[in-house]
Amino acid sequence: MKKSVFMIIGIVAISLSTLSAKNLPAVAAKLPSNLKDAIAQEIDYPDFAQNNMTEGEVWMKVTVSNDDKVNIVDLSATQPELGEYVKQELSDLYVTNLGVHNGQIYFLKVKFDLIEK
Repeated sequence: MKKSVFMIIGIVAISLSTLSAKNLPAVAAKLPSNLKDAIAQEIDYPDFAQNNMTEGEVWMKVTVSNDDKVNIVDLSATQPELGEYVKQELSDLYVTNLGVHNGQIYFLKVKFDLIEK
């Protein structure tokens, strides 16, 4: 059932700092589309969330290390269980040849919306 979820991953700009309890920098790095695609391939709308009618958003700061591993630097979620799910799904993600700058912080938002699913 992977890829059946409708989700939006996008660049989170200055407004993120007003939505998140975390104090994030005001300037976001442009998210490479192939990094966005690689992350999107790893995240489904989880069954537990669908069964419980859970919707929400997860905001992340991620980097790619020198060994091409995606690391979540910071994460904030409207529903903690969705945040934990995203952390788990990305915990072993490695990306190669995506044109990302190792160590650069990228901001992403994942939206879990049952209506747009």
